[in-house]
Amino acid sequence: MISLNPRQACLWLHRYTGLAMAAFLIITGITGTLLAFHDELDDVFNHKLAQVEKQNASHLSIAELHDKVISAYPQYAFSSMPTSIAAERSAVFSVDRARGKAAQNQPKAPFQQVYVHPYTGDIIGTRDRDEWAWHNTMWKVFWLHRDLLLGDIGKLLLGIVALVWTINCFIGFYLTFPRAIKKKAQNQTSPKKRASFLKRWLPAWKIRTKSNMFKLNYDLHHAFGLWLWGILFVIAWSSVGFNLREVYQPVMHAVVGLEGRDERQENSRKPLEKAEQASGAETATRVEAVNNEAVAVEAVDVVNKANSIAYLSEQANIAAQQNSVSVQQLLGIRWVEEDKQWQMRFKTNRDIGKKGGASSITVDAATGHVERVNFGHQAAFGNKADQWLSTLHMGHISQGLGHRLYQIFLVMIGLAVAVLSGTGVYLWWKGRQQRLKVLQKGR
Repeated sequence: MISLNPRQACLWLHRYTGLAMAAFLIITGITGTLLAFHDELDDVFNHKLAQVEKQNASHLSIAELHDKVISAYPQYAFSSMPTSIAAERSAVFSVDRARGKAAQNQPKAPFQQVYVHPYTGDIIGTRDRDEWAWHNTMWKVFWLHRDLLLGDIGKLLLGIVALVWTINCFIGFYLTFPRAIKKKAQNQTSPKKRASFLKRWLPAWKIRTKSNMFKLNYDLHHAFGLWLWGILFVIAWSSVGFNLREVYQPVMHAVVGLEGRDERQENSRKPLEKAEQASGAETATRVEAVNNEAVAVEAVDVVNKANSIAYLSEQANIAAQQNSVSVQQLLGIRWVEEDKQWQMRFKTNRDIGKKGGASSITVDAATGHVERVNFGHQAAFGNKADQWLSTLHMGHISQGLGHRLYQIFLVMIGLAVAVLSGTGVYLWWKGRQQRLKVLQKGR
């Protein structure tokens, strides 16, 4: 009768799934170390477009720069604008991505970004991130990390690898536990009291400095896996979320109650009273002025391109104060043509990251009324869990020194992933050599 040994089964799974994933994890680990400083490195490779000489004069308004771009490329849509321009930086405007029916009517742009000189309004150049060029180096690193430069096939492949890696996190953790002593062997030992579980598990957390190459690799594999287990699990499972949503979504919905897009829209926050009153008062004043000049009211918007950033940032601050939070950073603004509305994304002191966990405000252009305010920190628990996973993975967390320290930490994690994979392959190779020697002696 064949007896099933759970530890041996887990060891076999861990060994050969790890071997199958090793090359992929080494690639994603190394590229991940570079992507931790994506923006900084991208500025180095793309400095000719991204950087300008600082001048004593103030730069043109963002609305004026946006007009320059529209005039230069009237055949494409540019609905979004930055909310600020840093010193010695060019202004960047992105081409709208046409989807669905709009993609059939709108010609595809041969570039995704337009760089404008903030002081003169001159077009510095355009950027096609799909092009193989020196200034696109970091984008190629990103796509190598995301889909191995293979598109949907690579994305699916890495999604499967991430899923297996997630399962392997638990198998590997279990394998670090001290082996159980068989009852027969335990009865034959002296009556001396056996050490506690934690005391026997402690060596797995340590790295022996005075040892041979095999023991060093063994210790590195165990200790790195244990000390960094939490963040490694976060990176692995969030990778499933990025690349294999059809698996991630139902699991997160069942475990933490992650809401779908339709549910989030139903639970979106209603306009705030004070914001509405403030907007309404300004609307009334402007309508009266328009009537005095005998201009059609319908032709004048309370919120236009020139005042949109100032107006929406003011309304965002009012809404934030009412909810006992403060606006830390404006992230971007865009015009929604079909609804005739302005939308601004911003980060408060209680939001998670700058992407999915950020806040937003929507204002009707004609009336100035606040239509919607969504605060990231008010999201459901499941959505917050999802936001934390993606934010920790991408490093969009904290500001200033805290952000820089986390970037360095992500570099270490990327290297640790490569080390874990490399040491795993080494341990398998040495074990295989040992097994072959045993077989040869048996003959």
